[in-house]
Amino acid sequence: MRTPRATKMWVVTVDENGKEKDGHWVEIPKPDSLASDAFSHIERYVSRLLQSSARFTSVIIASPDQQVAVSLWQRGGVPEFTLSVQWRSEPERERAVRQFFSERGLSTSHDYLAGNGGVPDATRCLGFFLPPDVQFITTLTKDVLCRIYRLREQDALDFSFKEHHDAV
Repeated sequence: MRTPRATKMWVVTVDENGKEKDGHWVEIPKPDSLASDAFSHIERYVSRLLQSSARFTSVIIASPDQQVAVSLWQRGGVPEFTLSVQWRSEPERERAVRQFFSERGLSTSHDYLAGNGGVPDATRCLGFFLPPDVQFITTLTKDVLCRIYRLREQDALDFSFKEHHDAV
């Protein structure tokens, strides 16, 4: 049974100590759902991300059941790759992610624990700086989805692309 799609999300800014600040509701746009061979579309979304002149641009790539999701974003011309791991139940996945990005010489942009489901430190949020290179980011994204999350190139994916021209 498919979970109903969320249409709004509560977004809270968190400082370097994990202290929450100014929360607000944001609309979640309906994703572009690609039923098969979705990996072949990743490059198009990466290109759009890097070509955007918005102050902040993001693309979320997720499985239709929302059990897998990764984000690419660009703020001020600096691209990043972000993901979350349920570190208590998936310690091997967290180790694999850290090793994967370390082997590629990519430095961490953020690494913190965040709340989820009433548990204040349930989710490990990791981010990594990327070079502004379409081919590199496309290959890296495909590799993460295949090697870390065990998706296949023919699997379905949802793409949520958003430009924020007024973002800080």
